[in-house]
Amino acid sequence: MISIKHMTIGVTFCLILASSYASADWSSVCVKNQITGKVVYPGDIVEFPITIEKGYNGTDDSWCTMLVKSKPEGWTAGFYEDNDQITNIFFPEDESDPVDVVLKVKTPQNVSDGIYSIWVDIKPDDGDIISREFAITVDTKAEPNIEIYSSTPGIETRSNDPVKYLLTLENKYDHRITVNLDTIGKSENLSVEFLQEIDDEEFRLKTLSLAANSQYDILMGVKPSINLTDGTYSFKVQAVPENGGNGVSLNLNLIINNNLETEEMLTISQSTSSLVLNPGSSKEIYVTLRNNGDETLTNIDLKVQDVTGITAEVRSFGTIDELEPGESWDTSIEITARADASPGTKDLLMRAVSDDTQSQDGRVEIIVEKSDSGGFIGIGMVVVSILLLIVIVRKFGRR
Repeated sequence: MISIKHMTIGVTFCLILASSYASADWSSVCVKNQITGKVVYPGDIVEFPITIEKGYNGTDDSWCTMLVKSKPEGWTAGFYEDNDQITNIFFPEDESDPVDVVLKVKTPQNVSDGIYSIWVDIKPDDGDIISREFAITVDTKAEPNIEIYSSTPGIETRSNDPVKYLLTLENKYDHRITVNLDTIGKSENLSVEFLQEIDDEEFRLKTLSLAANSQYDILMGVKPSINLTDGTYSFKVQAVPENGGNGVSLNLNLIINNNLETEEMLTISQSTSSLVLNPGSSKEIYVTLRNNGDETLTNIDLKVQDVTGITAEVRSFGTIDELEPGESWDTSIEITARADASPGTKDLLMRAVSDDTQSQDGRVEIIVEKSDSGGFIGIGMVVVSILLLIVIVRKFGRR
């Protein structure tokens, strides 16, 4: 049989247990968080998401105070909402939308590897204090939660022709991280630089700061040396967290093929490749200059070769200050066969020249022909001149 004493103890225990659950269930706020521990490098800022919402009575207004109860010496920690540091949350009457806050913890640069605890207290206006522990493991040898990849891991080019790789760095942490960029196993015949493009200008990079859960595209320019022999040159690009010992790397290949036909950076084209002119006549052709490269060309001139008996006048054209990648420039040239031009075929050559490069020659074949009507007119003029001379001699010659 169960004694009265044992029944009394059992009832008392049940009442205490019920009281404990009631105090938690009947708080004016409720705290929810799924992540209570993270692995970081020294100097990292680690974030823990926390959701706070109304508790037992959703119709009345309520509030709570948040406090970092304990943390290791030299560490900083605080609560943030939309990047603003906060200490209190107020829930208006008849509003029950939850509030998402973040506990941000900044670890010191010189902290030793180990497991550290952060204790926080959330005190509601009605109910018991709600305490939470968050564990932070500092491990300088941990594998970084970042990724590096490229849509162009292998590029073919000629010696001395620079190329650019498109690299993507992805930060899978939910906090910001800084990485150092470098290459491993690069041939001394290759010069490499990391580039960031801002407002159509390129800047060199060595260190990159990545926001939480973000990815970032950068360019890596590689220039092979002059007369580099054909072959495949492999190397690695590496991203190493600023405060970590390990990094992530990506294999890249540069294939040198000196027999590769390269597209001209600056090209010239004309509306026609052949003209037929009579002495004294002229025709107009249209010329287009185009920048096919990936760099801006400066101080572009259109040069036209002198040809005997032919005059070429470039219309509305001076030196072009700049020609952006993919940009074209149109002009016209009036070509005239002078009156003394001899019949036959002549080649008119033209070339676009910039500070950095020049185009292949554009060629227009000019055929100079004396028309039949022009011959008859000439003969007629000679006959008229002779007749006029005879008349003059007969009329005035005997005086």
